[in-house]
Amino acid sequence: MTMTRSAPALDDRRIEALMDGALALAERGGGGTAPNPMVGCVLCDADGQILGEGFHARAGEAHAEVLALEDARAAGHDVHGATAVVTLEPCAHPGKTPPCAETMARAGIGRVVYAMADPHVGRGGAVHLEAAGIPVRGGVRERMARRLNEPWLHFIATGRPFFHLKTAQTLNARVTRGREDERWVTGVAARAAVHRLRRRHAAVLVGIGTVQADDPLLTVREWPPAGSERTGDPPWPDVQPVRVILDSRLGIPLSSRLIESARSIPVWIFCGSETSEERSAELAARGAEIVRVPHLPAGLDLEAVSHELVSRGVTGVLVEPGPTLATAFLESGFVDRWTMFLAPDWVAARGALPLLLSEAPHTGFVLDEAEWEVHDSDAAVSGRVRRATPR
Repeated sequence: MTMTRSAPALDDRRIEALMDGALALAERGGGGTAPNPMVGCVLCDADGQILGEGFHARAGEAHAEVLALEDARAAGHDVHGATAVVTLEPCAHPGKTPPCAETMARAGIGRVVYAMADPHVGRGGAVHLEAAGIPVRGGVRERMARRLNEPWLHFIATGRPFFHLKTAQTLNARVTRGREDERWVTGVAARAAVHRLRRRHAAVLVGIGTVQADDPLLTVREWPPAGSERTGDPPWPDVQPVRVILDSRLGIPLSSRLIESARSIPVWIFCGSETSEERSAELAARGAEIVRVPHLPAGLDLEAVSHELVSRGVTGVLVEPGPTLATAFLESGFVDRWTMFLAPDWVAARGALPLLLSEAPHTGFVLDEAEWEVHDSDAAVSGRVRRATPR
């Protein structure tokens, strides 16, 4: 009979607080972990004092549990009998790194608490840990963990990237203020929230119309906010999403900030199959990758775009479209989550989010499990997109 190791007696409140810390650590990996999930781990002693911390930073690199063990040992702590609080059930299968369940058992961990189970059947390590006499508890802060890794879970379940639509508008559905000196619809806090979303996705996608109108850089620059970090917090890795441009005729200007930065941060330009080879070579010489997909009457084939992104290991895409591309994604059925930022203004400007979708009852949408946030004077609503049924 297997002897069960004695486990530290920590109350639920402390365990949940430690899991909150592990989730915050996990987010530091961001889209750089794709096609792997974001995972954080905290080790603590019987009194709930933290011994070590770690998070998965990039695919192919050490897992969160291994880094937490290394962190504890580097600080001179004995991890025998410690509790491991981890956001994802430790893995039990060998890959580019050894199985974490085996590593934790060898280290003498006394108990494992995790947030969500591994969705890969047979790959989770809970059974292996229990067989080694280590008590295991799952489901702590599970909803938060699943929300954090929503793109990865969707990718595992469906085999296609998770498309997260982000729009910003005024009260009268305008996507611009109509003045050159006011480039953004929302304020500083809301823009920082957008940069946070960018960092949590492997790629950010726009259409050529947005590139020509705004000359965006599409990088993460305002997250974390200045002054928000505590002394001793681990650094955020420099994670930048792949910039994906839908440009059927390769009309992107060579002087655009995207092309000028393509050698340092990847730019993938999706274009039609018949696009000029000479123009393709010109852009490729500046560091952009050209990807040809079929061109349908309504635009580039989004199904083909999705397949190409899968082949490149992209699990989640933040779509930051103009009105036309937003409508195309919604009508295609590809939008999985929609986050809409709303500025408390009524402006006299052109450029409205198309309302054609609301004219026919069967083409409407519902945001399931809607979440509301306030960013200074702006608001944001986010939810899973579902086609509305006629009443």
